[in-house]
Amino acid sequence: MAKQEWFLKVIIWELCIKGLLLLLLSAGLFSLINKDLDHLSKQLARDLNLDVDKYYINLLLGKVGMVKTTLLVEVSIGMFLYGGLSLIEAYGLHKRKRWAEYLTAMATGLFIPLEIYEVVFRLSVIRVAVLILNVVIVYYLIKHKELFPKKSAAR
Repeated sequence: MAKQEWFLKVIIWELCIKGLLLLLLSAGLFSLINKDLDHLSKQLARDLNLDVDKYYINLLLGKVGMVKTTLLVEVSIGMFLYGGLSLIEAYGLHKRKRWAEYLTAMATGLFIPLEIYEVVFRLSVIRVAVLILNVVIVYYLIKHKELFPKKSAAR
């Protein structure tokens, strides 16, 4: 059984890292609410030594300045909820809870059709790798039920 557990640990770490990154990004986006995004984006472009006179950089900076507060709030809340879900999944898998196995398989499996669409219409190595990883995760969780013992009826 120890041979199969190393991949479960990889899944747990991936969920932890993803969850923490999403929570941090959510907090970062939330901190931008009621800030002058136009000024901040131009300052960032200058700090990165980007040529703000270039057409595409100027276009991007203009789009960033038009982002509405409601969009920032909605995206921040979505990232926070998804990050929290990832951490809950990681905790449940670490504790070998069967609900976490089902939750992770479903949450990961729901994105597979979208990832297939992305691979078909916007092929890249990263998209293919993410698709393969998520298919392997779902297959692994379905195949290795022995890692998640059922509650004993003798309680």
